[in-house]
Amino acid sequence: MPSNKKKGVSRHVPDTSLSVEGKSVSKTSRKSSKTNKLPPPPPGPEVDDVESEVESEEESEEESGGEQEGEDSGGDGYDSGHSSEFYDSAEEDDDEDEGSDDEEDEDEEDDDGFEDQGSDSDDDVDDELEMIETHTPPPPPAFSKSKTNPRSAVVQREIEKLHDSATVGVNQSLLHIDDLSSDDEEGNNTIGRVPLHWYDEYDHIGYDTSGSKVMKGAGESAEDGVEDIFKSLDDKLSASDKKKFTIYDALNGKEVTLTPREIEVIRRIQAGAYAHPEHDANPEYIDYFSSKKLEVGFNSNRVEPKSRFQPSKWEALQVRRLLKRLKDGKIDMDYLTGKKKSMQEKKEPDDKPREMWRGDEEDELLNRKAPTHIAAAKVKAPGTEESYNPPGEYIPTEDELKKWDELDVEDRPYGLLVPKKHPNLRSVGAYEHAVRERFERCLDLYLAPREMKRRLNIDPESLVPQLPKARDLKPYPTVRCMKYVTPSMEDGTMPKIRALSVSPDGQWLATGAEDGFVRLWEVGTGRLLRSWDLREKEGEGEGAVNCVAFNPNPNHHVLLASSATNCYVISTGVGNAEDSELTAALLSIASSGGGGGLSEKVKKAVKWEKFNRGGRKPLSKHATVEGVVAKLSFNGTIAAEGVKWHEKGDYFLTLTPSTGASCVLIHQLSKGNSQQPFGKKREVSAVEFHGSKPFLFVAGGNVVRIYHLVKQTMVKKLYPNCKYVTSMNLHSTGDHLILGTLDRKTIWFDLDLSDRPYKTMKYHEKAIRGVRFSRKYPLMASCADDGNVNVFHSTVYDDLMRNPLIVPVKVIRAHHQVGRLGATAIAWHPKLPWIFTAGADGATILWQDI
Repeated sequence: MPSNKKKGVSRHVPDTSLSVEGKSVSKTSRKSSKTNKLPPPPPGPEVDDVESEVESEEESEEESGGEQEGEDSGGDGYDSGHSSEFYDSAEEDDDEDEGSDDEEDEDEEDDDGFEDQGSDSDDDVDDELEMIETHTPPPPPAFSKSKTNPRSAVVQREIEKLHDSATVGVNQSLLHIDDLSSDDEEGNNTIGRVPLHWYDEYDHIGYDTSGSKVMKGAGESAEDGVEDIFKSLDDKLSASDKKKFTIYDALNGKEVTLTPREIEVIRRIQAGAYAHPEHDANPEYIDYFSSKKLEVGFNSNRVEPKSRFQPSKWEALQVRRLLKRLKDGKIDMDYLTGKKKSMQEKKEPDDKPREMWRGDEEDELLNRKAPTHIAAAKVKAPGTEESYNPPGEYIPTEDELKKWDELDVEDRPYGLLVPKKHPNLRSVGAYEHAVRERFERCLDLYLAPREMKRRLNIDPESLVPQLPKARDLKPYPTVRCMKYVTPSMEDGTMPKIRALSVSPDGQWLATGAEDGFVRLWEVGTGRLLRSWDLREKEGEGEGAVNCVAFNPNPNHHVLLASSATNCYVISTGVGNAEDSELTAALLSIASSGGGGGLSEKVKKAVKWEKFNRGGRKPLSKHATVEGVVAKLSFNGTIAAEGVKWHEKGDYFLTLTPSTGASCVLIHQLSKGNSQQPFGKKREVSAVEFHGSKPFLFVAGGNVVRIYHLVKQTMVKKLYPNCKYVTSMNLHSTGDHLILGTLDRKTIWFDLDLSDRPYKTMKYHEKAIRGVRFSRKYPLMASCADDGNVNVFHSTVYDDLMRNPLIVPVKVIRAHHQVGRLGATAIAWHPKLPWIFTAGADGATILWQDI
């Protein structure tokens, strides 16, 4: 509805229509309906009488000295005088109107009860004006200028009467017409609901649909038939009464006179009743929906076909089948009558307890066809940093806050949160990043893909390989049995033992020390038998022995030792008559200074020399040679494990890493000859002969290369993925290789399996100095600078489909550290599960399996 304003007060103006003897006159429409004809409204006082009553009451109030003043719209209720007369006369005329209703219905059978708004009939207009004069109720004080007290006792009684059904019937004729929506009203204002004071300086208030200006007051000149009715009414009313029923419509810029219907609506609203008397606040419930389900579709009204009413051949076939099964005894009457659901015998209930949870509920949940519900990830639980009074270590300093500002939110310790300390919980304000964190949480749930992961109910212990117990893998060394005491040096300190080796028969032990001596020990008694000084001048200088190696052939009692840039060939002088003859024949050429015939490259790299530093009586009466018999001089220092024998005992190789292409040289002791296998400079850290094949293993850098010495080609590359190889040893079968590295790794290669490590073990805390296989027992050991020796059970199977079994069985705390060195060398006994260890503390110890 349009908004009407008067003196700055906004009021709602309903549809301007009149109700006259069942006829409705409206500005916008006038409808006729025979069925909706209503009885005429009750007779009311004449307008003149109303005016006189109002004036007389005003005079009486002024004389009584009433000082209360109000605005033009100040009254809130009716006065007791004219309102009571109006309702009394309406109640008296109620009965008379009921009797006259039937007569009026007969007279107006052909009349619709309403006329169209556009009618030009003058008679109808005059009749309507007469009814307005005679039945117009007195105006409410809200629209009069009377100065009355707000809501007297009479007004309260009138409001109570309004709720009564009898009183509602009085004014029903004024409201029993078709309500028109405010959307149907036509207004002259085209500018919308905007303040009209914006147009105070202009002569128009908007534009019409054609784009022309709507001038101020232009709407007042557009008058139709209804406007004529109101104009004629205004002529008959006095100027003072006209103002009582007139309000100013500021939106459309004109004055509007309220109709009796609108006055009645306002009076009912002020009294707290419904605007329309026929409105039912509590209507009876009507069930508009039926419980029957109607079939809707193409065949909903289809006529049943004739075949539906004929006997079914399919049912006859089923009956014949059932009769045949009944004759054969496959079914009985109980099955046909439905007493039995199946002819199978019912199983007796089992009294055994059943599992309440089978354990496969999760599988059923995953295998169902419906989409799997994926629950959202849980929000991280609040921690101590989110407390209102966190500990001091959680509160950041200014420097930390500056560092946090430079970091991304994800890299900060607590994200957007900055822990703060408050005196109490009431002092904690709203979290400033709450909306942002909630938004990012929603983004994560919306954008981040989620996938249901099947939880594996696996026992963690089942993932650990079922290794045998250590006591089931005996024998292996566990107990310290014997210590070989090395003589101290001139300053009283114990020399560091750099290398050791055991003879093939396991009777003799050779050690190389930092003082330049090679010592020969008897294993069984621990007695020191011989000492050979390998320094340049006997008794002078320093030349630590880096490596010692017994000849692997048990018939050759020869020992190799390296010191600085020299390699010495030593005859131990032990053995029987036959072995002594073979040893003398092997050393005959080497003891005379070599056989010659060296190439120019080899002559630059190595030099064979006769060296005789002995003079003692041999330990064996059958031996003819004892002591150092030959010396090989090199251009560089020999490595720690730079001397290795071939399995047959005639060839040996030396490693001098600093000499470039001639770093690896192969020597033949029986002929006193040497050869250089490589022509290019390369980095080499460890070398090893294959036991049964003409293969040479060369470790350098990050690769271990395998060369075929006969074909002079590279066979294979192994990738240990380590920094530097310090020790290398080949299994007696020739199919497995172990490496020891500076980065504390023990690497096992299965040569038939892959060029990558089969297993990498990291049990030491410092650099590994030596790794060795036992020739007879499935044992392996490693020593490192931490002073420990780790013993492993290592079974190698002939079946290529089975992987080696590697089980750590013992950690031997063998030596204590001196400087940065701990356990420097290890060697297995060739016939027993014993191990010899040497360390920087000057001790050589035998460990047995007692």
